[in-house]
Amino acid sequence: MSGTKQSPASQMKTIDGAALVAAFESGVAWLGVNKSLVDSLNVFPVPDGDTGTNMYLTVSAALKEAEKAGSASVGDVADAIALGSLMGARGNSGVILSQLLRGFAKRLHGLASANPTDLAAAFQEASSVAYKAVMKPVEGTILTVARTGAHGGVQAAKNGADILGVIDEALRQGEAALEKTPEMLPALKEAGVVDAGGKGLVIFVQGFMKGLVGEPVEPAALVHAEAETALKVAREPMAVKQEIKYAYCTEFIIRGNGLDPEKIKSRLLAEIDGDSMLVVGNENTVKVHMHSNVPGRILEIGIGYGSLHEIDIDNMEDQHEEFEEMSGAENGVFPHSSEKEPYELKDVGIVAVAAGDGVEKILQSLGADVVITGGQTMNPSIQDIVDGIREAHAKDVIILPNNGNVVLTARQAAEVPDIEARIHVVPSKTIPQGLAALLAMTPYTSVEDNVAKMNEAIGKVVSAEITYAVRDSTFNGIEIRENDIIGIVDGDIQVVGEDVDEVVRKVFTEMYSEEHEIATIIYGFSVTEEEAESLADSLAEEYPDIEFEVQYGGQPLYYYLISIE
Repeated sequence: MSGTKQSPASQMKTIDGAALVAAFESGVAWLGVNKSLVDSLNVFPVPDGDTGTNMYLTVSAALKEAEKAGSASVGDVADAIALGSLMGARGNSGVILSQLLRGFAKRLHGLASANPTDLAAAFQEASSVAYKAVMKPVEGTILTVARTGAHGGVQAAKNGADILGVIDEALRQGEAALEKTPEMLPALKEAGVVDAGGKGLVIFVQGFMKGLVGEPVEPAALVHAEAETALKVAREPMAVKQEIKYAYCTEFIIRGNGLDPEKIKSRLLAEIDGDSMLVVGNENTVKVHMHSNVPGRILEIGIGYGSLHEIDIDNMEDQHEEFEEMSGAENGVFPHSSEKEPYELKDVGIVAVAAGDGVEKILQSLGADVVITGGQTMNPSIQDIVDGIREAHAKDVIILPNNGNVVLTARQAAEVPDIEARIHVVPSKTIPQGLAALLAMTPYTSVEDNVAKMNEAIGKVVSAEITYAVRDSTFNGIEIRENDIIGIVDGDIQVVGEDVDEVVRKVFTEMYSEEHEIATIIYGFSVTEEEAESLADSLAEEYPDIEFEVQYGGQPLYYYLISIE
């Protein structure tokens, strides 16, 4: 899209809210068309590359909020985009993208329309906010592409370019920076790819530009259903039916001027008996969520501050009965339920992320109160984790991401306003690390001491994952061919072969040391119990000083998850 030419008469001097929504919609659609391409750029040639999918789901959530704003001012639309992307952000790439959009909205806040200088400044603020959000920014990533593109946009605005000219130059500079990312990061160069997040950003801006020049991409159906089914909070039916203390889930958006989310929250707390409250937003748009028995009174309070939109009131008793029917249980409650009052807060709750029904059950057996289905290929959103935190109903909540691509999402979820629990993120990057963390917990110990023990435990366990290659690649000097079996030890590809069992044996050699005593083998849905037991028996003969434990995980894509400690 670079190199767009226009006559002086056709110059676009400003962009309003309606134009921003239309352009954003085209950007989302274009990213949707190309998300598989972005997914394929993962440095590791493993089947769970999901950068494009995460970015697409993030901007899809943002678009949903933007469309609610309608043809409002460009500032209101940008604020809605920022809010939607924050709660919908998934994976590291999605979280960083949400921070870019937050910075973009910060600069446009309060504007009815934006001129070229405003837009360029918004690009620059987007880059600045995203850099600040990352603990250790790395060049050669989406951050570099955003920063370089923003610089191009600012220079274009100074040179008198119109809206299209600013975006065009930002895109041109961003594309140039993207092509240089392999020179900045050796891992990209070795794998023969450009940065996936940077590519996703460029593609999105390309689609955005298409929307502005009158060539919008036909919107594909957004994958809300996919996200909702793949990234649900897992619940196990139990024998006793749970009484619903607050029957109605009330959710709506307030639009107005000079709104104060904290003031609205305080009034709701003072006048309404309820729980699970969420009040977030800015001076123009506030989202309210609350469980109570008086939804009408909540609406009355809300309408006193501005106009109400997207009102949704659900009877949770009906939802609970539907869940029971779906689960096949005569009576069902959530896994953290007990004989206590349904919403009595426990001292400490555990929220864990996992993929595979067997892995979920293992985590629950070790004390996880809520298991969010996700991990490989399906990173949960910030909203999913926030929902899990609320489901835990605890004063302190410990989050186990169990995936390197979920750690940043968990940390961002912990910063969402109006979460009354104290949040502790134990940055487990693998399922074995998460299991080791749970085993390290001791009763009658302060949450701070337990968190410290859990962090120490994840540093001691050696983790391995066995999967297959989805494309030809090179990593750490190792030549990899499509469909090769890959052994990953603590995040690095260590072994490549053609036979699963043989790769496992070589991986175990890399993992083993004399101080180790116990090894756990968790087998996935494509492996039979007999195959897993046979493999463990053969390893036990070779390593008689190691006690082997075999468990069903049911995880997708990964034949085995292995730990040794």
